[in-house]
Amino acid sequence: MKKQENKSSLKQIRNVAIIFTVSVVITFLFGGFSTNWLDLATNIAYGTIIGLSIALGSSIISKKMLDGDNWLHNPVRRFMMVILAVTLYIILDVLIVNFTWFYLFQGASISEMLHSGMFMWSILTELMIGMIVYLIIISSRFAKSLNEFYVEAEAQKQELNHYKYATLKNQVNPHFLFNSLNVLSSLIYKDAEKADDFVGKLSNIYRYVLDVQDEEVVSVSREVDFAKDYLALQTVRFGNHLKYDINVSSNKMIVPMALQILIENALKHNEISALHTLEIKISNDEHYLIVSNNVKAKESSEASHELGLDNIKGRYKFLSNQEVKISQTADTFEVAIPLLDLK
Repeated sequence: MKKQENKSSLKQIRNVAIIFTVSVVITFLFGGFSTNWLDLATNIAYGTIIGLSIALGSSIISKKMLDGDNWLHNPVRRFMMVILAVTLYIILDVLIVNFTWFYLFQGASISEMLHSGMFMWSILTELMIGMIVYLIIISSRFAKSLNEFYVEAEAQKQELNHYKYATLKNQVNPHFLFNSLNVLSSLIYKDAEKADDFVGKLSNIYRYVLDVQDEEVVSVSREVDFAKDYLALQTVRFGNHLKYDINVSSNKMIVPMALQILIENALKHNEISALHTLEIKISNDEHYLIVSNNVKAKESSEASHELGLDNIKGRYKFLSNQEVKISQTADTFEVAIPLLDLK
């Protein structure tokens, strides 16, 4: 942190030194070099004031108008607005500095200034030089900002694709299919009707996985229907030792497969037996879809659920400023997923 502050301070000092040097050199080029110390000091002061006022004012205007990412949605329009604002500022700055300077140090009246060729030449020269230098600087900054934006956008796109791939890979996993086929094989001989229903729900699950693999968001109703099928199959496997209650009413959107990840985490990390029934509840309020379960951690738990939660968080950060909320007590584990208004 201290190194960054020192680096920033050195950069500011360097910029001021460059502006000072350029301003004084231009003043001498157009105003002439005097051997009189008073004239020399006056010219240096004049060049410094006009140069720094143009540079600092233009920099502040540019920073204010180009801060944030909003300007990137219509960069050409914002670029032209910045140029217009800075042009007006430079005109006003040059007029104020010159009128004040000529009045204080030469005692000239406004009428005399307006009829003075030297005064008008000075103003026009400073306007042209100020705009040329500023256009060079702002064009460079603008191009750099655009390049950084596109590089960051590409990095975010790759990161989002990584999360999507991880979601697909984790959900279509051999363990779930293996367990489902084992349950199905036993059902076929015991209850053909239940076996047929089981196959239908299993088909729905994999169809949904394939349908949403390229989608960023899905409707809550679609995700909940998928979760019902998924929980129904798990209930066949675990019997009365797994209970669930779904009470959801929302026309908003969420990221796909989020419910499956949370349900799978609950199944993976908690004991499910005659002594310990796992209860999963899914509900919603105005802003969140809430998944909670009672806690009876396995003595030997499988891989941490942080990976699944990180996947959900990672996808949400591209879609919303709302965060995924996680709360845990000795008895319950709860995750609240933001509901999105995206269509």
